[in-house]
Amino acid sequence: MRWKILKSEKLFQTGFFRFRVDECELPDGRVMPRYYVMEFADWVNVVPITKDGKMVLVRQYRHGADREFLEIPGGSTEPGQKEEPQEAGARELLEETGYQSKQWVYCGSHSPNPALQNNRMHTFVAFDCEKVAEPNLDPFEDLRVELVDVQHALKMWVANEFDHSLIAASLGLALKTLSGRGYPLTL
Repeated sequence: MRWKILKSEKLFQTGFFRFRVDECELPDGRVMPRYYVMEFADWVNVVPITKDGKMVLVRQYRHGADREFLEIPGGSTEPGQKEEPQEAGARELLEETGYQSKQWVYCGSHSPNPALQNNRMHTFVAFDCEKVAEPNLDPFEDLRVELVDVQHALKMWVANEFDHSLIAASLGLALKTLSGRGYPLTL
């Protein structure tokens, strides 16, 4: 069922993504003259849990939606550097929150927007997180760290209080791992 790319042209490239247009032949022979694709490096989300059962969250303004969102830490793997998702997750966790963990569990991955993007979103749970530094934010990051009891955070997820779809999906992927470590979803 794959489409055959007949021609591909790069339209725009920046450090974080590439925008291209493809001419594609569908399995039945029809030709799609212009299909636009954004190529991103893979992304990673981390569900950080402290030793005393708190989820380390970040509240940050997202300009595209013109409002704040409650999120889990995360970000991009380094474009063009073959950075492993767990390595990127550890880097993002430390930069955004000042927390570190030695206990990482991979929960899986999903496609953020497969109609337009080629990348994957990887999700980890990091257990026994400890604060080792102050956040070291990128020059234009604007976020605040919040600690929330894991059970309360899961109830917030059920109530759609994490309405950033990538965060909600990653929390869903983490449920089995959290439940197996003593944090079942209880309503």
